[in-house]
Amino acid sequence: MAIKAFAIGGMLLAASSAATAGALDVNLNDDSVRLALSWMTSPSPNSLEGEAAIYYNTDSIYVGTIGVRVVGETGRQGNPLEAGVGGKLIGITSSDMDIDAVALGLGFGLRYYPATINRLAFGMQLHYAPQIVSFGDVNNILEGMLNVEYQILPQAFAYIGYRLLRAELEDSGKTDDLDEGAHVGMRILFQ
Repeated sequence: MAIKAFAIGGMLLAASSAATAGALDVNLNDDSVRLALSWMTSPSPNSLEGEAAIYYNTDSIYVGTIGVRVVGETGRQGNPLEAGVGGKLIGITSSDMDIDAVALGLGFGLRYYPATINRLAFGMQLHYAPQIVSFGDVNNILEGMLNVEYQILPQAFAYIGYRLLRAELEDSGKTDDLDEGAHVGMRILFQ
């Protein structure tokens, strides 16, 4: 329950921040749903971005995250590759699996816009929290996402993707995939 309050509080904090632009991102499949609210400090291609997200799946696993990253073009201006680095606080709770944990994950993301295919983008994110910054019932957490996006409108994207959320449980030392699989989603930009 504390994780749900943690994620909702983060989303309210994000909504009340002095952001100049942001996005609402929802993705789901038959077993899980993820809702994220992100904001950025400037509309330029190089900015500081924040994100608060809540995630639930049918195995009664709740995940809340609050993170920040620096995002920008790699190399020269006009480069079709955008990169970001940062960290996020990840909270996981599940009464069915007897897990309550909080971890600090560091990671990066990439988004590639091929010049030959207008409106298409390929994206990925990877965050890892090792044992030294994982507290509670896990030794470490790995979160990864891959997406193929299509810009339907100037402020709306639809995508298909793949998500992996993996944790090494403290008691058994067993690595468990808390969620793995394909999803569909949409991202709506706002200012």
